[in-house]
Amino acid sequence: MTKCSRLQQEIQLLRNELAMVRGERDELWRKHDSHFQLCSGCADSSIKNGNNPSSRSDRPITPNQDLYIAYLEEQIQRTRFKYKKQMGEVKCSASLLETKLQNVRMEMNYISAKAQKVDKLQRSISELKSKLSRRDMIISRYNEQHAAFLELINNLDKEPNALPDAPQQLQKIASKNVDGCEEKRKDSH
Repeated sequence: MTKCSRLQQEIQLLRNELAMVRGERDELWRKHDSHFQLCSGCADSSIKNGNNPSSRSDRPITPNQDLYIAYLEEQIQRTRFKYKKQMGEVKCSASLLETKLQNVRMEMNYISAKAQKVDKLQRSISELKSKLSRRDMIISRYNEQHAAFLELINNLDKEPNALPDAPQQLQKIASKNVDGCEEKRKDSH
């Protein structure tokens, strides 16, 4: 049971008790109306002194009950005040919580935007790495072909008649170069 419902229940119990005490008081007054009039002197003297019980809305003169009723009314007022105070605190804490929740949402949006940027940068980095590896592979292939050309040229310089099939070897090296470039172009697209 929440504090609010407990306070409301307590107020209702106090009201019921107050109504019950007032009812008992009124019943006692009705039962002993004539006795109270006789005890106060006489009916005429009580009227002269302003102690007419009927003018006091049919209430007997019982200080204990009046004090108890006043106490119950004070308790009801205190309970209402406590309830209002606690409701104010609840509203204040709810507004603070809502503010904090909005701050958390803003931070989450900021973090998700940053995460999207990081993901985009990581994709760009992976694309650049793949392009770099293709470039390195092409460069290594060209270096191999260049080394083969230099070796062929050195062999031709040393013994021009020793390699009758040199043009065919040059053709083979060149076709490797062209085929490698075409494969790389197809891979990049």
